[in-house]
Amino acid sequence: MQKGFSITISEQETDIQSFISEDYDNCYLQTDQFEFLLEGVLLNKKKLLNDHAVKDFETLIRELYLNKKENLIKEFEGEYRGFIFDKSLKKIYAFTNITSTQRVFYGIFQDKIFIDSSLVRLNKTLQYSGIRTQPNIESIYQFLCFSNLPENKTPIENIFKVLDGHYIEIECSILKIVEKPYFNIAETPVFSNGKSAAIDAIHQIFTDSVQMEYEKDTELNTNHLALLSGGLDSRIAMLYALKNGQIPQNVLCFSQTDYLDHTISRKIAQDYDLHYEFIPLDGGIYLKKIDELTEISEGMVFFTGGIHVKHAVENIQYENFALFHSGQIGDGVLGGFLTGPERKKPGYFKIVQNHKFLPKVQDSLKEILKKHETEELFLLRNIAYNRTVLGAHVFQEKRYQTSPFMTKEFLKLAISLPEAWKYNHHFYLEWIAKYCPEATKYRWERTLMKPDAKWKTAFGDQVVKRGFKIAHDKILKTPQKSSMYPYQYYFDSDADIQNYYRKYFDENLYRVESYPELSADLLKLFDSADFYSKSQAVNILSVFKLYF
Repeated sequence: MQKGFSITISEQETDIQSFISEDYDNCYLQTDQFEFLLEGVLLNKKKLLNDHAVKDFETLIRELYLNKKENLIKEFEGEYRGFIFDKSLKKIYAFTNITSTQRVFYGIFQDKIFIDSSLVRLNKTLQYSGIRTQPNIESIYQFLCFSNLPENKTPIENIFKVLDGHYIEIECSILKIVEKPYFNIAETPVFSNGKSAAIDAIHQIFTDSVQMEYEKDTELNTNHLALLSGGLDSRIAMLYALKNGQIPQNVLCFSQTDYLDHTISRKIAQDYDLHYEFIPLDGGIYLKKIDELTEISEGMVFFTGGIHVKHAVENIQYENFALFHSGQIGDGVLGGFLTGPERKKPGYFKIVQNHKFLPKVQDSLKEILKKHETEELFLLRNIAYNRTVLGAHVFQEKRYQTSPFMTKEFLKLAISLPEAWKYNHHFYLEWIAKYCPEATKYRWERTLMKPDAKWKTAFGDQVVKRGFKIAHDKILKTPQKSSMYPYQYYFDSDADIQNYYRKYFDENLYRVESYPELSADLLKLFDSADFYSKSQAVNILSVFKLYF
């Protein structure tokens, strides 16, 4: 089923096509003065209706646009994207949400502006119009180096993604595009009170965020489904729901059978008497779904980052729910992006995944790094928003994913906290020790230790977890027990998967024959023994297959 919208703008006319369904809070309002389209789920819709004393969403939009014009976008909270077409001003404002999980793309070709919520559809529109699109080779190498595309880049030359918390303003009569922020987290001032006040504040904001999500289920007349693993973020999000009287009717976990994510989450669900659905990732037969994942990622993120999620989505049994309640990006925004306890400019930490390709993208990376004041802000966009959210896009094939760590107020407060507080997740642990101590009764998959003392984070990372992996991978020869999804083990153990990848590579290598340097690099990658390198090579061929 198609989703979203497409817009083609020339000096003579503006052609708008809507593909939105009637699900969630989708709305396409057309008046004599303006058109407004929104696709997605507005977590604060009910609050907005109450605050403005109106009964229906269309009346709310009319009132907001009359008083705020394009600034009405600032009122929204949730997973949304859309546009406003002001007919008198002949301007279009196309927007994404504050984390850009709901993507919008644009480009100028042959004196026309093309906007689309789908990069795949936008590419097809251009090709149907007689415009031959070209790969952005710099983007391709950034993809190989980082495992995702940075900033507003796409795999296609001269097509860009609208940045998180931004909208594009188009003057239709002169075909001018300006990108503007409506939520600029970089402007957030440093928290001015003490740590105790910050812990109290984050507790209240997180409580409100969780309540807003779960109350949306009630508004949509569905039950609650919570994702749960052995990590800290999903655990905290679910336990906060329980503390506030919101009981998930289904708790979902997917992992290698009997890995920590499975055993820890099962124990938590049992202790709270919650219905528990487990989907095993064993065997990895789903690793063959290369093209399906590349189409979902649109060539923006390394496909293996979400391929296990697709397996879970395809096999989930529970149906009566509207949202996947998650704890996405919690550990990142609460200290995971910091290399030290002081504020510093960004470097290569975490963004570079394959150092072999760093020389090819080093200059462009330096220019990107200059745009960001801190490593935390750089990685929030380029890891959390541009890489981690692939799972959300896969989930969205079925339902929207939400996270209380991704609301405006939570993000602003988290970013405002001093780096010295957040380093090694010390602030995170102090918060849960005071307000959610029940979360510390269970081991943390990351460290293999209970998260009940600050020293355990570094010790668990550097000693306990490292020893655990060495024991299973090198000594006991049981690598399937050392990861949530041990892809290398699956690949090495299954000749059918190996043959599938070899055949895919051989049958599609011709697609890059016009780029001999890239072709040679992909050959070297695929000839590597490790699955990560092989899948990188295959992923690039899949991107070329999808677009060119």
